[in-house]
Amino acid sequence: MRYLRLLLVFELLVSTAAFATVSPCSKDRLKFCNDVKAAPEDVRACLLQHKDELSDACRARLGELATPS
Repeated sequence: MRYLRLLLVFELLVSTAAFATVSPCSKDRLKFCNDVKAAPEDVRACLLQHKDELSDACRARLGELATPS
């Protein structure tokens, strides 16, 4: 029984952690580009059109993507 409880707690923690890895642009995408299809290049173009209105985290992420690795 104790093993089962530990397993359930572990599963809860893992599933919660999975939801925590949301893109920093998720809210901005919903706010400014909700009607844009899921093609990454179209979403990115839309977000760049609203660059001055984006959250700091999203703006930073777009800057990281523009920088060649």
